[in-house]
Amino acid sequence: MTFWPRRATGQLALLLVLVLLVAQIITIAILAGERQGALRSASLNHVLQRVTDAYTLLDTADAERQERIERALSSPSLTLSTDSSPYLSHDKTHALSRRLAAELALPREQVRTAMAAEDDDCLPDWDRDRDSDHKSHRDRRRHEDDDDREHEYRKHREEEEHEEEREHQRDCSPVMAVSLALSSGRWFNAQAQPPATSWLWLKATLTSVGITAILLILTMWLAIRRILRPVNELSLAAHAFGRGENVQIPERGPEDIREVTRAFNQMQHQVGRAQEDRARLLAALAHDLRTPITSMRLRVEMLPDSEERDRLLDSLQEMQHLAEATLDFIRGSTTEQHRRYDLATLLDSLCGDLQEMGWAVSCSDSPRCVLLGQPEAVRRALRNLIENGVKYGKRTEVSLDVAQETAVVTIIDQGPGIPEPERDRVFEPFYRVEQSRNRETGGAGLGMAIARSLVRSMGGDITLSEAPRGGLKVSVTLPR
Repeated sequence: MTFWPRRATGQLALLLVLVLLVAQIITIAILAGERQGALRSASLNHVLQRVTDAYTLLDTADAERQERIERALSSPSLTLSTDSSPYLSHDKTHALSRRLAAELALPREQVRTAMAAEDDDCLPDWDRDRDSDHKSHRDRRRHEDDDDREHEYRKHREEEEHEEEREHQRDCSPVMAVSLALSSGRWFNAQAQPPATSWLWLKATLTSVGITAILLILTMWLAIRRILRPVNELSLAAHAFGRGENVQIPERGPEDIREVTRAFNQMQHQVGRAQEDRARLLAALAHDLRTPITSMRLRVEMLPDSEERDRLLDSLQEMQHLAEATLDFIRGSTTEQHRRYDLATLLDSLCGDLQEMGWAVSCSDSPRCVLLGQPEAVRRALRNLIENGVKYGKRTEVSLDVAQETAVVTIIDQGPGIPEPERDRVFEPFYRVEQSRNRETGGAGLGMAIARSLVRSMGGDITLSEAPRGGLKVSVTLPR
């Protein structure tokens, strides 16, 4: 099973969707990287602004107010504290430290910063132990100052940490840490956690891509269908031309398709004119041949009775038969107009006529099968095949099988059959399996050739095979 469409419309639409998806995936990847960089930069500026504001407030406040300020300014994404020692043992981000030192007018050695790398989500794990020590030290200090206040603070901090864990769903070191020396000799420590990831932008992007893909597919389907409509008409006209019909196609669509249509119409006209010229030439040839043969026959008949006279008459009779058979083969098909006919009725009528003439022919009942073609040409071809079957196989059985797109007439005889190497050669003009030149036993060798020429002119074909019970099986396939 293949998922590749068979029609050009489906193939072009599928290629368009694939190209659109690849382009959008590349675009999303580029935008995602740029978005993460923009968010990182904006988040950094926002955190630094909050850190500088908090440092300014805490540096001028007393210990009791410092605790309230820390609690008010802290959030799940930013933890603020004042401790006796810095969170960072040394400075790791010199550019960021110089920026903070300039904004807060602090000496360079009183500012320490650290940031996670671009491709990391967190700071290295070696800062966690120091963070734990600072938290334990801070907890002990607050416990010594006020047990009740520490209990309330711990409860509040546990709730905040639980909320932070539920939002981020991971235990991670901060992405940025800042340690600033206060004028009181203590240290102001700030730890920024990574922001929660939001995928709303991806949902909006995928929705936009889906809507764009649907609109493009609809537009391409309508446009391609309109462009390829003349091609479909050309295909139908070509099939009709193969059946002997002459269909003129209106020139429409793009200019290149118009040129193809124009060339096809000209070809039909030229082929039709050539066939008409050939028909007129054959008619004149048949008349011209018939006249001298008749004249010679009359002169021979006026001779005295003798063995030579009879031989000349037989030769003239054979000459006339060969000339007519040759002309029938060259014509190929009749000039009969295409019309609708019932193949089952035609078979029943043909077999009935042959039975009345004493031929051993049987025809099975068949369903109604209406075809478009040349019924007289079909009758002539089938008659040749059935007569051959009776002549060489003594008895012939005829049946009709109807499929969705074809109708198959099967003719089975009870004769010796035809060897497989010669089954294709019997359709050659004047070829006979029976090698003698006696017309009574072998005919002229044109019956099979004429039959196939007639059937193929209507888009069908004739095949030969061995019958199940011996003999020859002839299958005549006609398009419905």
